[in-house]
Amino acid sequence: MRPSPCAVALAAVYSAACGPAPKDSSVPTSRAISASGPTWPAEQLLPSFPPSAAVQDLITLRGQPQQWQAEGGALRHETGRLETDGWLCQVGVDVPNLHMIYGPYDTTIPAGPNEADFRLKTDDNTGADDAIVTLDVFDSTLGQTLASQVVTRRMFSIAGDYVTFSLPFTLAADTHALELRVLWTGAAYTKVDWVQVMRGPLEDELVTFASLKGVVNAKQPRIFSYEGDAFAEGPHAWLQALGLGWNEISDNWQLVTKYLSELDGIIVYDNAQPDTINLATTLAGAKHALVVAPSLVAKLTAAPYNLPVLEDFRGKFASKLAVYQTLYDTYWPTLSHRVAFGLDPLAVRAAVREYATALGAAALWLDPQVPSEAQLLDRFLSSMGAGASWMGWWPSEGPGVTEASKYGVATIASDYATNLTVHSGTPRTIHVKPIPAKPTLANKLYVAFILSDGDNLQYVEHLERKLWDNPDRGKVPMGWTLSPAMVDAMPGALDALWTTSTVNDCLLSGPSGYGYTYPNLWADAATLDQFVRKTDSYEQRAGFRVITVWNTITGGIDMNVGDSYATNAPSLLGVTAQNTGGGLTIYGNSLPGLALACNYCTGEQAMKDFIASASQGWTRATPRFLVIQAQPWMNVTPTSFMNVASSLTSDYVVVRPDHLFELLRESNGLPINPVSHYTIGASAGAHGTVSPSGSVALNQNENQAFTFTPDLGYAVGDVSVDGESVGDGPSYAFTNVTANHTLAVSFAAPGNSSKDASADVPDASSGDARVSDASGDDAPPSVSDAAVDSARPSVASQPAGCDCSVPERGNEGSLLKILALIALVGSARRRRRT
Repeated sequence: MRPSPCAVALAAVYSAACGPAPKDSSVPTSRAISASGPTWPAEQLLPSFPPSAAVQDLITLRGQPQQWQAEGGALRHETGRLETDGWLCQVGVDVPNLHMIYGPYDTTIPAGPNEADFRLKTDDNTGADDAIVTLDVFDSTLGQTLASQVVTRRMFSIAGDYVTFSLPFTLAADTHALELRVLWTGAAYTKVDWVQVMRGPLEDELVTFASLKGVVNAKQPRIFSYEGDAFAEGPHAWLQALGLGWNEISDNWQLVTKYLSELDGIIVYDNAQPDTINLATTLAGAKHALVVAPSLVAKLTAAPYNLPVLEDFRGKFASKLAVYQTLYDTYWPTLSHRVAFGLDPLAVRAAVREYATALGAAALWLDPQVPSEAQLLDRFLSSMGAGASWMGWWPSEGPGVTEASKYGVATIASDYATNLTVHSGTPRTIHVKPIPAKPTLANKLYVAFILSDGDNLQYVEHLERKLWDNPDRGKVPMGWTLSPAMVDAMPGALDALWTTSTVNDCLLSGPSGYGYTYPNLWADAATLDQFVRKTDSYEQRAGFRVITVWNTITGGIDMNVGDSYATNAPSLLGVTAQNTGGGLTIYGNSLPGLALACNYCTGEQAMKDFIASASQGWTRATPRFLVIQAQPWMNVTPTSFMNVASSLTSDYVVVRPDHLFELLRESNGLPINPVSHYTIGASAGAHGTVSPSGSVALNQNENQAFTFTPDLGYAVGDVSVDGESVGDGPSYAFTNVTANHTLAVSFAAPGNSSKDASADVPDASSGDARVSDASGDDAPPSVSDAAVDSARPSVASQPAGCDCSVPERGNEGSLLKILALIALVGSARRRRRT
């Protein structure tokens, strides 16, 4: 899809109007990115990126394993024969104890840890458990077996269909000739489809283009990648939802040429120590460098790129631990400690690696279950401190979240989130819909369905995005868990979900607030209270009124933890707890905590069974409340909830999770819908009025519009919100109010405007600056206090035949003409503030 010339012109206006981000000299110079790069107000969880370009360069980043067909010319054979799609050996026909396949003597597999996959089938997996084949990986250069496995009959999970067996191995050096071999014993019918190695040249490119995205998008998000798998949403789903256009890039290397002026060189990692990929990722943003495998060095240092080698980590580290010890000793003191990333260097080749690069944050892969790694991990976590965030993921969920929780560090799951730089540059207005009127309380069994795992940003971006398009969504009430961190990391996506939600869609928070943590493990009460207060702030801005609190996979909520939520999160209607069937607790005499009837239901029958179990003993004399939480990875969909709901008798009422807690509160004599109250102080200068005026009281998440009426012979001179000028229009609207505000309007006679219309327009494309770690009086405003940029004109919404021209830099007269044209065609909206 290519944009119209008018869309390009309007995009240029939008970019110029936003201008560069403020510099902050307090940030280490090693974090320098660009003048229009991310800014990070002290009160924000995650940084704000510059507005994403209205037209994105769309590339595909999908790794492909090196694969060889068993019947293909690259592999050789000592026994057996070709049959349709594979190589076959049969008992009594073919010679046993010879290799069905061997080869391909490939020299492109990189050194270091790898995985070989063998796809085979047999006709019977229930007879005698005889050895059928021996699989091995052989380094032909060294004459050494790297891995071997005997496969017996019953190791096949199914008969008559292909099963994949995997062998991890480590290759000593690049360019060694690799053999993958299948030795047939003669005991059973066996057929080989293919063999493959998971790392290869295309895998190397993923890391390089992820770093290119990070470097380029730190200045302004301009590259969008599609990295989809079976759960993915398709290449255009989010671009369309966010109102962004795109240019399909046929050859990804074109973008290295296009953005070459923004690159200073390359950092080479060591295949023998793959964790050097993380060290290179940590440094790439500040150095404006590409992270490069040894296989790509020659290409990138030669014409037409001619990029110098800034760092070369080949042969410099004896172990994984040595890599991260160097990162801690040498680089960690210069990095922000507000966030670190857990990135598997072999599995996460791209995805959220681009976001880590853009932030110049530490990329680590340390396992708390390995004592030597745990010791170093604890040094990172303790120096981050309570309130910091861990992004990406962990080698193992429970131990990782547990270790971070001990230090007050919450996990924002995001390892396979692919475009957070672009998402972070979308407009920050979130149009929260009010809660519909609840049902009337009666002596019924009230059931609420919740779909789990929405705290994972990659799940929101991919599988949940697909489930959102399910045709049965909206037919029965259900809850969708999401991450409050989307307010910073994916505001446009969160707004798109709210905008397209139905009255049966309830958006709520995944575990256990703004990040995934086990609150019971927080050692310090004051830092836990701080976590909950910040969670409540983000919950309100996101429009979430329920939290699914996790303390391990099946744990309950300690009383002191529940009391902290009751005291410091007054906007909450309720919280769920993981202790299945543990009943109801009222924390602080104000906040209901209800144990889940099912923590992680895997399908329709499981949901029916848990509902039946939780309903036992009910006498119809009082209402009873059940919450069923299901997991999406086993094909639980809105259709599943609809089917379960249709199976229930008239004793049951399926309700939204927020309605369930409102009903539960009513049945326990608690305020049904506690909300916070805010005030907007509106004032007008001489020669005009504002309506309404004075102190205007609003409930949480309400909207309020103000209109300005100048006296005869006067015009609106300037409108300021919280002391910041927002223009000179005839009205202003606050949406989704979550804080106190002031609004002031001044009036001036024509020709004497208090605002100089010819003020310089900042050039968003020039200069160098930093990721601003802002604090103090000069800090940029918070999410709820920051003026939200007017909606970007959609490519599809431009009028036919629009003949817009892009102003040259510094040509403010042309800029004003285009702004006037935008107003005339009605394609720009007044700036709004939350």
